[in-house]
Amino acid sequence: MKVCLIYSDVGGVEHYGARKYYQGLGYLSSVLKCAGHQTELIYLQREPTQEEFLAQFAQVGADLAAFSSTTHQHPYVDRCAGWIKASMPHMLTIVGGTHPTLVPEQVLASGGFDAVCVGEGEYPLLELVNALQEGRDWTGIRNLWVRRDGSIVRNPLRPLLENLDELPFPDRELFDYKRILADNGGWLDMMAGRGCPYGCTYCCNSALRERMKGLGKYVRFRSADNVLAEIRALVSSYSVKTVNFQDDTFTLDREWALQFCHAYGREFDLPFWINTRVERINDEELVVALVRAGCRGVRIGIESGNENLRTNILKRRMSNAEIRHAFALSRKHGLDIYTCNMLGIPGETAAMIEETIELNRELQPADLQFSVFYPYPMTELYDVAARNGYLAEGEALHSYYERKSILRLPTLSKDELERGYDHFQDLKAELRLKRESPLRYRVYQVLCFVLGGNRPKARSALRRMERIKARLFGP
Repeated sequence: MKVCLIYSDVGGVEHYGARKYYQGLGYLSSVLKCAGHQTELIYLQREPTQEEFLAQFAQVGADLAAFSSTTHQHPYVDRCAGWIKASMPHMLTIVGGTHPTLVPEQVLASGGFDAVCVGEGEYPLLELVNALQEGRDWTGIRNLWVRRDGSIVRNPLRPLLENLDELPFPDRELFDYKRILADNGGWLDMMAGRGCPYGCTYCCNSALRERMKGLGKYVRFRSADNVLAEIRALVSSYSVKTVNFQDDTFTLDREWALQFCHAYGREFDLPFWINTRVERINDEELVVALVRAGCRGVRIGIESGNENLRTNILKRRMSNAEIRHAFALSRKHGLDIYTCNMLGIPGETAAMIEETIELNRELQPADLQFSVFYPYPMTELYDVAARNGYLAEGEALHSYYERKSILRLPTLSKDELERGYDHFQDLKAELRLKRESPLRYRVYQVLCFVLGGNRPKARSALRRMERIKARLFGP
């Protein structure tokens, strides 16, 4: 059978500058292909018209339409599925991913989907495709919630995959991976495991753990040998310049991380980046092992510079002193840090946003990202926002990085949020200036001091000085 996998990333290319590889779909495709089925991808880079999408889908000639959906992208996914059902009523449509797993009833209620995959999808999808090919009933497959005769069949969930090494390596060719790799500067995205044990109130992991409760170990890592074997295969097939691990907390299992570092460093002369947490990087032996293996940098979530907000609202229980220590330890051994931050958090004020900006300015990360807080369904902070009447009726955002919020917060006005967003943009520009021209950055700092800390005026003065220099001495 031929399965059309449909991935919605509307607005993603505009933000990141290139398409991204999604490992979840890569695993689905590789499992199907190993069983003798065919797969093809529709990558929704921009919002399509009905005619465009249906023409593209018809060209694939698929026997099944399988969508993957996040909360932000779900309106596009739902609309496309509805177009398929309206024009081809007998075409089976299924959707999986984080959003459908957390709110399957809501997803099925729209009428565009025949089934939702709740949880891990590799083997439920394979069972579905096999059953369709053989003409067997498929409505009792575990992990599938099925819309039938106006009601929902809620099949039980299967145990979580215990040994991730049993899965074939995820399919990269599904995504035209050579092009993606070239467009992303040779950065190879991959994951070493699944799951996160932490209880951050803005994240879906707590709800996912609750959904999978009793089904096996939620946090799992592939063996270091398996990860290395995949890297080995990819390096032999593609022009890889940096390995970019996307696991939530790469150093969660300290012994696993040390084992990986020792083995990676012996075999590869290839830089890599990871995600981790402050409390999982404040370890000199581990930092040294990472650096010796070739790790060039880590991404960590600061989220807020206000300790009270970070601890009591976000449940990120680390102090600013611990954050500073992580930066000092990393700098000591030449490890770059990239920070992740939020603004527009329930209970936040304009002054708290400035605390986050000033903490980042003090820390001087290699780079940073920031986004306006979004209340994801089934998270603790979504419940807080709903309970307190913060949710604005009828509003939704289809991107992670828009300059507005769907919340109406009593502590933070729309104008204050936008000013905070602009100040983050200013800081990002400062960090870029420091990376690209340390001399110009030092001149900028002097101008800031002379102008009493007025950074916009300092940037304007720097630009004027450069224009005068160019007129006098040429570019």
